[in-house]
Amino acid sequence: MALRITQRDVGSVTILDLTGKLAGEAGDTLAERIDDLIDTGRTRLILNLGGVAFIDSAALGGLLSKRAVVMKAGGQLRLLNLSERVWDLMVTTKLELVFDTFNSEAAALEGFASR
Repeated sequence: MALRITQRDVGSVTILDLTGKLAGEAGDTLAERIDDLIDTGRTRLILNLGGVAFIDSAALGGLLSKRAVVMKAGGQLRLLNLSERVWDLMVTTKLELVFDTFNSEAAALEGFASR
């Protein structure tokens, strides 16, 4: 299944709902979408991974790279609704220590308000 990206804006926060596999060209597509958002000044980003069935190591590395770009632009990139499989990959690679992850959209949005 190809990756589908749906964008929602909640105030100053942009939520990208992802569905499908985050691998190969899909990782590049997501990276381009994030770059486009940064170019328009949208740097408070939440990636909702609840619909992601699979993520490969290249895409995970791409997320780490985009996190750095977003932070350099003065923003934040947060992850929401990680499946057990994606969470296990995050733990194995120690990236759960790097990313802010949330199980509810409300909690992820609330965190932005407190910063």
